[in-house]
Amino acid sequence: MANQPPTQSGSHGCLSFQPAPDEGLVPKTLEFIRTQLPAWRCDPRRPQDPSEKRLNSSLCDFLDNRSRSYCPMVSFKHEEPQKKGRTVDLGVHGTGESTIIGAHDYSIYEPFMVIEAKRLPAPSKDREREYVVGTDSASGTATGGIQRFKLGLHGDQIETAVMVGYLEKLSAHHWHVTINRWITDLAAVTSQDDCVWCQSDALQQLACDNEQDTATTMSFHQRVDGCVTNAIRIHHLWIIMSGGHT
Repeated sequence: MANQPPTQSGSHGCLSFQPAPDEGLVPKTLEFIRTQLPAWRCDPRRPQDPSEKRLNSSLCDFLDNRSRSYCPMVSFKHEEPQKKGRTVDLGVHGTGESTIIGAHDYSIYEPFMVIEAKRLPAPSKDREREYVVGTDSASGTATGGIQRFKLGLHGDQIETAVMVGYLEKLSAHHWHVTINRWITDLAAVTSQDDCVWCQSDALQQLACDNEQDTATTMSFHQRVDGCVTNAIRIHHLWIIMSGGHT
């Protein structure tokens, strides 16, 4: 994503720049989401229920509404179906009959980008590292955000994904260091779920916008066979939810 001047905070944010006509749909969509996060957070009409499901639902509603004016090439869908009966938090669809991203032609029924969102810190101690990795105690299924992308359980037919982080305590710098420490720990042990971790899974350099209380970083991950590509790029878009600093 290009470095652009930040928007003004408040409930009426807009795109911080107009992408050039030859820029692709993926970077345009990423920039739209990034610049709208502060406006969503500060919207006085936003439901204040702090649960992850309610945050995701309201974010989807906001982005879909704003996209009609500021990014009409896309629409947003809450709880997008994925493999094996799973759902990912948000799906991003092109509004044309056909959306070509790289070598793949996506119909109106297929998202060209998916978004997984996580609260930081996680709501309970047993889910502490769920931004990266986790296991449901009842079913034994994977619950980690990055983990599910590496296993192809989420986003197996897309090349670029987004993880939104709702930062409710501590700084973006703290979470950047902490998440990379979790990844280092995983790379040092043998995986038990076919998800092979290595140091190259770490989050790259963190970029902070102190005026908007947002931060961005990126990561690249090898993933299991059967996905549209053998690796996936994840853009991490973080928003401090109240009274914090990046």
